[in-house]
Amino acid sequence: MQPAVELPAPQPGLFALIRSDIRRKQEHYVLVNRFFNKWIKIGMQHGTLAVVVYRFGHWAFTRKSSLARALFGALYRSWALPVTWLSRVYINPRTPIGSGFVIHNFSAVFVDAVSIGENFTINQGVTIGPDYKHDGVPTLGDNVFLGSGAAVLGNVTLGNNVVVAANCLVGRSIASSSVVAGVPGIVVMKDIPADYVGSVPAHMK
Repeated sequence: MQPAVELPAPQPGLFALIRSDIRRKQEHYVLVNRFFNKWIKIGMQHGTLAVVVYRFGHWAFTRKSSLARALFGALYRSWALPVTWLSRVYINPRTPIGSGFVIHNFSAVFVDAVSIGENFTINQGVTIGPDYKHDGVPTLGDNVFLGSGAAVLGNVTLGNNVVVAANCLVGRSIASSSVVAGVPGIVVMKDIPADYVGSVPAHMK
């Protein structure tokens, strides 16, 4: 009798991911718990629009059919251009990002990474991408928070439960459960819990 083969967990679909992003923003980034704030205001925020357009773009570029990729990719580009211009947020649609992605404050955001895990939160002025060497882009784990003006550059890895302080420059790999601050960034706290920055995942269903 052959041992059972464990199948990989199915990946959430486009709308499940968008729901998880919005629900996490509602759970952790709404000060006054009212219908208008939770649904109308959040839905109209530029950061939310940028995340939704990114989600569609990533879905479009991962279609198996070349025809579907071309058609949906063209539709994505027609949406991405005005949203990028309006929000000043660019997210590489080929970068896989887990559920619960929140842009808390928008503008001057650039995201290009190998992959990013669940419950990812960024603020305005954040840059994630190659450094001057252009030898790769970062990889980020789950429950990562980047403060305003933070930059994570080059072929580096941030583990799970990492907080990067405002205006911090990270150019080396950071272990899990760390708080990083300064230029260049150094670890100033260790062994922080997963919910240090409100990283409790929103329900997928």
